[in-house]
Amino acid sequence: MARVLVVGGGIIGTMHAYLAIAAGHEVVQVDRDLIAQSASVRNFGLVWVSGRAVGAELALALRSRQLWELIGNEVGTIGFRPNGSLTIASNAAEWEVMNRAAAMPDALQRGFELLTFEEVQKIEPALQGNFIGALLCSKDAAVEPELLLTGMRAYLEAAPSYQWIPNFEVVGYENTGSIHTISDINGQKLSGDFLALCAGAAHAGFLSEFLGDAPLRKVHLQMAATVPMPYTLKHSIADGDSLRYYPAFKDLGLHELAPQREVADRYKMQLLLVQRQDGSFTIGDTHEYAEPFTHEIYEEPYKHLQGVISSIFGGGEPAIAKRWSGVYSQVTSSEIYLRKEIAPGAVIITGGGGRGNTLAPAIAEETMLSWKI
Repeated sequence: MARVLVVGGGIIGTMHAYLAIAAGHEVVQVDRDLIAQSASVRNFGLVWVSGRAVGAELALALRSRQLWELIGNEVGTIGFRPNGSLTIASNAAEWEVMNRAAAMPDALQRGFELLTFEEVQKIEPALQGNFIGALLCSKDAAVEPELLLTGMRAYLEAAPSYQWIPNFEVVGYENTGSIHTISDINGQKLSGDFLALCAGAAHAGFLSEFLGDAPLRKVHLQMAATVPMPYTLKHSIADGDSLRYYPAFKDLGLHELAPQREVADRYKMQLLLVQRQDGSFTIGDTHEYAEPFTHEIYEEPYKHLQGVISSIFGGGEPAIAKRWSGVYSQVTSSEIYLRKEIAPGAVIITGGGGRGNTLAPAIAEETMLSWKI
C-alpha cells in the first residue's frame, strides 16, 4: 500500500483520491478551504463529450464518460444522469454545420443524431420556440455541482485509509529520495510516497517555481441560476453559438455562420443550460481571458441569455434567482491539460478548464497509470 498525498479538494483532486482509494492505497487529501469553493462548484456539472476535439481528446472524454457512469452508480449521491444534450439550430447555417457534424467519421462515438423541430418537440415538449432542429448527443451527461463534492467526500470518508484535511494551505514542497513532503502556512508537514498537486487556478506561490513558463492562462466567466421551472427537461441544452467554442466543430464551416450578436461577441458567449434537481436552470456563460479580471457582475450577458432561452422555449424570459462568477485554469498549447512532473512520483495537474469536469476521472486515471500503482 502506497501513501498518496492529494492537494486540492476540487473534482480533479477528488478523482485522484477516489481512484487511489479504489486501488487500495492510503490517501491524505488537503485543501486550503473548509470546503472546495472554486471552479468545481461554480460550473454546469456537465460531462460534455459532444464538443471534444477529434482524436486523443475525444478518446479521453469517452473514457471519462465511462468512469463517470461507474462512479455515479457506485457513489450514488452525486446526481449523475446520462441525460444527453440538444444543440439547437436557430437558422439554416447552424443546421448545415450540424449536418456536417452528424456525418463526421466519429459521429457514432459521440452519439450524434439530427432531429427535426417536430422530433425535438416529441422528446422535449417544453421547447416550443422558433428553431429548425437540433443535434442530439446521447453521450453527454450531467452531475449536480452542489452534491458532487459532498457526496464524493462522504463516500471517501467511509474508507479507513482516507483522510480529509481542510484549511491546509500548501506553501512548500520538498523531495527526499522517494518521499514527498508538503508544508502549510502554519508549518505543519505531511509526507507520502506519491503527490498529486491539483491546484486549479492557483498558479502563484510555491507553484510558480514549477509553472513559470507553463502554457497556462486563467479564464473568468459569469453564470446564473433561474427560479425553478414548471416542467422537466430530459436533456441539457446548448444554442448554435456553442458550435463556435468547441473544437469538434472547428473544421465544419463555421465561417459560414452569421456574426454573433454584439453582446454575445463582446462577452464571448454561448448558451449552456442544464436543469438541476430542484427544477432551476443553471445557465451561462461568458469568457474573459485578459487579466486583471473585473470584479463586477454585468447584467447585459444575462439579459442576452434570457432572450435566447425565450426564443428556444417560446415563452417568457425565465427569472434569475442568483448570479455568480468563477475562474478556471486553461492550457494554451495543443495539450489537453497540463501534467508536469516535478520529481518522480510528484505531478502538478491543471489547465483542464472548460473541460475539467468532463475529463476529471480519466485525467486521474492517467496519473495512476503513470505511477503504476
